[in-house]
Amino acid sequence: MRKVGLFIYLIPIIVISMIAWNDYAGGIEELQNNPSAVHDIFYLDQGRKIVSIADGEKGLRGMIYNVSNHQLEKEIPFVSDIFKDTAVAYQNKQLVVATKDSNDVLSVHLIDADGNSKQLNRNSLKVNDYLKNSTYTWRNRLIVVNDDWTNKNQIASMSEIQNGQLHSVDLSDPSLLPARPTSIDASSNSFESDVAIPMLVAMLKDGTSAYISGILDDQHRPAIYLATADQTSFEAEKQAQQQFVQHFQANPTRLLQVESDDPKQVRFYNQATDQIGALLPTPQPVYQAQIILLNDQEVLITGSTNKNEAEGKLIGYIYNEKTKQFTDIAPLLTNKTYNQLTNVNFTFYKENTTTPLYYSDTDASAGWFDPQSNTVTQMTTAEVEQWQGNDPAKQKSWHGFLAYLLEGGPIIFNLLIWLLIPLILLIIPLIIHFVLRRRKAKQLQTGIVTQATIIARTETGTYINDQPQVRFTVQFEDEGVLRKLDIKKVVPYLQMPSIGDSAMISYDRRKQTAIFLTTEDIPAQPPSQILYNAVLQKIDTYDSVNRGQALLLHFELDGQTYSVPVVQPNGFHYRLGDQANLIQIGGMTRLLSYGVLTDLNKTDELTLQGEIIGIQSFPVHIQQRQLMLLEVLVTQDNQRIQKVSSQYVPAQLALSVGNQLPVTVKQNEFQRDLRLMQGKQGSAQVIAVTFNGTTGERPIARITAQRGGSEYVLEQSIEPVYGVEVGDELWIAYDEQTREAMIVKYASM
Repeated sequence: MRKVGLFIYLIPIIVISMIAWNDYAGGIEELQNNPSAVHDIFYLDQGRKIVSIADGEKGLRGMIYNVSNHQLEKEIPFVSDIFKDTAVAYQNKQLVVATKDSNDVLSVHLIDADGNSKQLNRNSLKVNDYLKNSTYTWRNRLIVVNDDWTNKNQIASMSEIQNGQLHSVDLSDPSLLPARPTSIDASSNSFESDVAIPMLVAMLKDGTSAYISGILDDQHRPAIYLATADQTSFEAEKQAQQQFVQHFQANPTRLLQVESDDPKQVRFYNQATDQIGALLPTPQPVYQAQIILLNDQEVLITGSTNKNEAEGKLIGYIYNEKTKQFTDIAPLLTNKTYNQLTNVNFTFYKENTTTPLYYSDTDASAGWFDPQSNTVTQMTTAEVEQWQGNDPAKQKSWHGFLAYLLEGGPIIFNLLIWLLIPLILLIIPLIIHFVLRRRKAKQLQTGIVTQATIIARTETGTYINDQPQVRFTVQFEDEGVLRKLDIKKVVPYLQMPSIGDSAMISYDRRKQTAIFLTTEDIPAQPPSQILYNAVLQKIDTYDSVNRGQALLLHFELDGQTYSVPVVQPNGFHYRLGDQANLIQIGGMTRLLSYGVLTDLNKTDELTLQGEIIGIQSFPVHIQQRQLMLLEVLVTQDNQRIQKVSSQYVPAQLALSVGNQLPVTVKQNEFQRDLRLMQGKQGSAQVIAVTFNGTTGERPIARITAQRGGSEYVLEQSIEPVYGVEVGDELWIAYDEQTREAMIVKYASM
């Protein structure tokens, strides 16, 4: 009866505990399923870091991620009003982020590559208008202007952020202007490339007007010109321009201007004489051009190769006004549209002391271009939103649940009341059991699943329910290193594993611990699904891999988007609009065939046993998958053949030499390869290569190779990491009678 009474007493505790856990878990799932909206992303540290500006609890927050592992490294709170405006610049290899709070107070942060944030302003600088209406950019400077048209007691001011420093000027100071400004606006065409010094026009309280330089001088003060009563606005502006040019010692004779009429090319412009000069001698003509001021020495010129931008290709150059040199940025413009580049939300950034050219497309993407290696790295805001799930604060854990309990609330209060009496008798064992279950679940979540061999076993002397606890010593390979670990487990004598048996384990690299896995622990693979005739809509470019290029292909089918990472070898091209058959299995999408109608009849397929004999990892990570090149020994009966295959392997899957895995091959192709491998081998020179789609992610090639005056035809899929090009010296297995051949070793191996 006592046990029954205790059990009845525990029922409310169990129910309340379940309610508390479900509430905690529901909150975590809510965070995972509804990531904070990302407004902007920016690269830092030559592409090693991403700064994401997203919604926060009290405004905006900057989240700094490591691009290689998608881990959140730092979080920076930004104040913000309801409009969540930002103004951004790159200065001194750091990111400048300006926001304003609900009280219209400006806040400016300087973020370095290590994620350290420094707030530049400590005083209360006011910005009464929208931040985007009050902010101007000029050759990598940020200029913030505030007038007091909304408040007679408000101080009119001008602030400049340059070289990571902020300087402000009180424009209501009588030593600058005879009366306080009531409105301040940019003059016509100011802050453009054909203006030597940008200019602001202020209407003063006494009814006169004043012209103010849009930048500050070395004394951190603006140049001022007061219009006289007998001057027209045109005359006053011209006189102010001349005065500002002298004050800042600027050169107004070699400015750049886009033609007002078609085809809108870039010409030199003399502001002093208002004369348009010769065309800027770009390496190729740039039509329908736009000019973006990057820094004190460089401008960016983008446009079209055709006078009708709808029919041309995008083209762009960084032009150094000091050295007169051009840098082609064509790789950065791949997959971009003319409308994108001319949109106000598409912004470029570059410092004259560094080589990277950065861009940010609000609510869409960011990227950077390295002119030295001619490589482009890009990322979308949607991908960065997915990274938020990697935040430990958004993972279910015992520590997280404990923090939830410590926050209190009605549920927790009721739970504490019911816990007082049975705490010592029953709840402590339950907590221990719960912790062990959570520990195993966490081990399964964070551990690396791999195959191990039992090399020793010893009973510990401990018995649980008359069953012995055994210390097993297992041996396995991880990242090329042979490791040994001890695992304790309670095992019935009748189910005792033997020395030499194989076992699946989950290995935690950080803690260097492991647990045995059962069939229940390993999730069953869902059945595969074939998606026919998906259309290639977008291509993202990543790093080069040997003679290939890592890409992320985005296909669309029935309104759904599917992403597939591939390697594109030289000579073969994935093209927008082409169709492909995709296969989904295990939560991943892969190519089944591209560009050709591959025979999907599986009656001639063989599934054979393969053994990994070599692994080469590449520093290419796409969607939490790393590119690896596997050498696999495929066996049928007593016949063996060696194959190489590149794969994007999920980060949680540990592969090591000696692992067994199934390999699917075409029966006729496998028999042909076995026959050729038993024949002659030798070197041959490639004289022709053509491609016709892919089988899987491997391009299908027809290769003509010459050896000893004879030509051999190789019809096979090729490994894209190595590629095949005219002039390559291949090692082939060949048949002198049929002139068939196959690749044994690539030229680039």
